[in-house]
Order: sequence, then structure tokens, then C-alpha cells
Amino acid sequence: MTAKKEVHDFAVKYHSLYVNPQTVESEVEEGFADQCFTFRFEMDCGKRFIDTFSNDAFYKNDALDKVIDEIDDVDLLGSAIFSHWRYVTHWADYSSLLDDEHRPWFITAFGRLAVITEEPETSTFIFEGTLQKIQLTSNNICYGPCPEPEDEIEQHLTITSDGRVWLSRYRFGVMGDEHELIEKLSFSISTEAVNEIMTAISSYFSDEYDINFVTDVGSWDLTLTNTDGQTYKITGPLIYDLYTPSGGLSDLIRSKLGRNDLFVFDGNPDAITRIEIKYHRNTKIKPRVQEDTTWEYVTWDYNELLTIDRDSETLEHIREIGTGCKVTNSYYVQEGITRFLDDIDIDAFSEIEGNPPDVVEDPLESKDYTITVFTKHGDTHIVTGTFDKKGLPADWPDFINNVYEFMAFYGLGELFDERVYGKAKRRQSDFIFCNVEFEDGGRTYCYLADSDDFCEGDLVVVPAGPDNHEAVVRIESIEYHSSESAPFPIEKIKHIQRKYEENETHK
Repeated sequence: MTAKKEVHDFAVKYHSLYVNPQTVESEVEEGFADQCFTFRFEMDCGKRFIDTFSNDAFYKNDALDKVIDEIDDVDLLGSAIFSHWRYVTHWADYSSLLDDEHRPWFITAFGRLAVITEEPETSTFIFEGTLQKIQLTSNNICYGPCPEPEDEIEQHLTITSDGRVWLSRYRFGVMGDEHELIEKLSFSISTEAVNEIMTAISSYFSDEYDINFVTDVGSWDLTLTNTDGQTYKITGPLIYDLYTPSGGLSDLIRSKLGRNDLFVFDGNPDAITRIEIKYHRNTKIKPRVQEDTTWEYVTWDYNELLTIDRDSETLEHIREIGTGCKVTNSYYVQEGITRFLDDIDIDAFSEIEGNPPDVVEDPLESKDYTITVFTKHGDTHIVTGTFDKKGLPADWPDFINNVYEFMAFYGLGELFDERVYGKAKRRQSDFIFCNVEFEDGGRTYCYLADSDDFCEGDLVVVPAGPDNHEAVVRIESIEYHSSESAPFPIEKIKHIQRKYEENETHK
């Protein structure tokens, strides 16, 4: 049996190394085998682990993740880690311990090893107790281009349970010298604000949390201290916020401290907060009969305005079709608009091919647009041009198609749906006829349902063919008919057997 305390420290060390995007190969390779031999972990090519779980769980992180919570045997997991390490370093061609294939596996495995070896009085991985102090260092230096001397690259943030806050910010400065201090200050926040921060942080890190690894980004180092003086150290990549059911931890801390410039856990990336799109078409129409000779054309001035706003969680589309005619569609979708805007790149609409100089213009019609993008950091990007294929941004088709699908999802409502207003209630003597389709665009067949438990769109199991083999079909429509008005003889119609369950398999 191994000594839990030593194995726990070993697991925490290597979990932190694999999570840290700035770790280099030598740090997870040199001396690792010697430590495993010290703990008497077996290098058995994963045989015992594969026999207990599966071949995929030994080699693939997604399979390991499905069984990881079942693992309580320290020697079994430690030997699997040693064997996987040996596989990567000696047998897997062109593989690295830190590549996208193997790194997540080690993060999952070492995370579980740390959990099952921790002792309540010496725990340094999963937070326990009452949180008294938070110390967070966020550094955004990565493997990309060297920062400019004025670039802010690091922040030190300390928050204590009595509401005191210390913040230091550093710029890159001169290469080779220490980073230059930009700002150093201390202040206090309300009891309510600090309690929200402490509760959110302690809740997140007191459970088996997930820290996704990412290469070539900055990193953060977090130290949590409880009222008993125990410290808990965690490292992660400075790119993703850490989300709880009530929201992101970075956004919470920035909000409660009143500082929108904090790196915290996600590096404070910019994000789109609002998009405004104005479309204008001016068309000159020459009437067939001209009674007034003072003018030659009738002008149709047509406008559209599309706004997508994060704060109000609304999407609004307004059409000014003509004088005295305005059509407005407004959608309020809580969290839906936020997710929609999160999927749009901050540099959207920046690439435009443009029309050639000899393009033929229509003297009677013009179409132009203005796109205004507002960001969280206060930037405003304005794009203008002619509303045509080469005058619009290259990503316009994908963007506007996504907007259309967003709006179309909610439809026009049931007031306009003949399937709703045209459906009569069933009489007790009526039979339930379900028109089903075996495949998209295929022929429709009719089956009887023995209850009202089925709805249009349901997948159901029916007997099919001369041998009545089971088949899965989709109900396209439902009708009610008496035996006298039935579209088919009742005695010749087959019955739906049951609703289809996702874990069933059918041809």
C-alpha cells in the first residue's frame, strides 16, 4: 500500500503542471518514473486497469471521464497513470505528454488521484472549511508575440472575508527587467458583496471542479485560505470563465469589486454587447400614367432596422415599408440573446471584398447598409457599404441565416396554425388515426392509436411489413374519425405499439 499523503502531493503537483498551459515537456517527464517506482505503482501496460474498466478508458479521456468517479483504488489508478505515461513516452509515435490527445487524460486521472488520497486535515486540492482569504495572480503572457512595454500582463488580487481588497497591476516593461507597476491600491467592499464572492468561490472549489486545459494562453494561480489556516492551490488557463449555476465567477468578481478591467480567471476578453444593422433601399418608380408633370418619379423609401442587445436580452426587427406603415417583431429570450452574441466573433463583419470600379450601377435604385457593433470594453465598430454580395461582409450570409433561424424557431404562434384551430376535439366513439412517415419525404401510412398519449412529431414503434417487424416512425398528423367515416377499414389498420425510447435500437 502507498502512503496517501505523499501520493496526494504527487497528484496535486502533476495535476497543476498538466493544467498550466506554460508547462514544458521536461517538467512532466524527468524524474516521473522514479516517483512512480517509489510508490510501487506497476508499469503493467494498463492491463489491470483495462480488465477492470475498458481499453478506451486507458487510452481516451472521454471514456475515462465516464468511469472516473467509480475509481477508489489508489494503486490501480496510480499504475494506470504510470503505464499511460510510459505508453506516451516510449511507444506512441510522435506523441507528447502535453498534446491535445493525452493532456486531458492526465488532468482527469491526476484530479481523481488527488481526491481519493486527500486527508481532511491535510487537504490541499478540494477546498474545505470557511473561506477567509482569496489570492489570485492572473498572467496573460503566452507563447505568442512578445508583449509591448506598455501592455498590461499581470494582476495580483487579494480579497479577505472582512471585505478588504488589494489590487496590483503590472505592465511588461523592458525585456529582462522586472515588470513595471501600473497601479497598487487597497479598498473595501460591502459585507453583502464579499459574502457573495466568498460563497461562490468556496462552493465552486469545494466540489470536484473541471478546469479545461488550453495551450498557448496565459494562466492563473489561485490560493484559498480557510479559517483554520489551511491553504489550497489551484492553477488554470486564463481563457475560460469558471461557471456556477448562478453565473461566471470572473463576471461576479468584476461586478462586486466595480472593476471591469480585472483579468480574474478568463483574462477579461472583449465581447459584443449590441449589434445595430440599418438597411436602406431607395427606389424610383416611373408611373405609367403621369398626371402631374412637375415630377417624373415616385420614390419608395424603404428601411429596416435589426438590433440585438445583450443587456435587455432582446432581438428587434423593424420594417418601415412606407409612410404610415411600420412592422415590428420583438423577441425577448432570457440567456438566449447572450448565447447568440457569445457565438459571434469580436472581429465579425471586418472582411469585405468590395465591388470592382467598373460595376454597373442602377440609377433608379440604391441599397446600402450600416452595421454598428458595440463591445464590453467600450469600443464601437462601424461598417458601411452597398447591400450586395461583394459589398457585404464575408460572414454576412452565416450571420443573417443564424438570425433567421433564431426568429423562425419561435414562429408566428398558434393563432395562425391551422393544425391547432382546425383540430376538433375527439368524441368518445371516435378512433385515433395517426399518419406516420417511415423516412423523410417517404410515403405516409396510417396506424391506429389506442390512447391520447401520442402527439404530432413523436417517434413511435409500429409493426411493419408482412412479417410485422418493429419499425420506428414519426407521427406527422393525427385525425379523429368514427367507424363509419374512417378513411380505412378499422379491422385492416395496424396499431401503434408504443413510444420509441432513445436507448432502443431498430432497423
